[in-house]
Amino acid sequence: LEANDPPPPLAANVQMSAVQAKLAAENLCVASSNALDLIRTLRLSVLLMDEELIRAEEEEEALELCEMGLEAEDECALLEEKLTQLRNKELT
Repeated sequence: LEANDPPPPLAANVQMSAVQAKLAAENLCVASSNALDLIRTLRLSVLLMDEELIRAEEEEEALELCEMGLEAEDECALLEEKLTQLRNKELT
């Protein structure tokens, strides 16, 4: 050992930390590469979607929301009717 060299256990810890840091950096690179691949795939999917299909999906979703709104109105009317009946019973 030279005078400037760290003791063997400390040198081993330093080497292990360096390997772990390098592995962590490589894992980050792989993760970011996978994320970029996913973004590219999603962009390609959007580009390949037919404009008419997109409009049809939007229209279908709008119709479903409208239907849900009508159902909610019907439920509200029924509840109001029941409430009115209960109030009338209390008054009589």
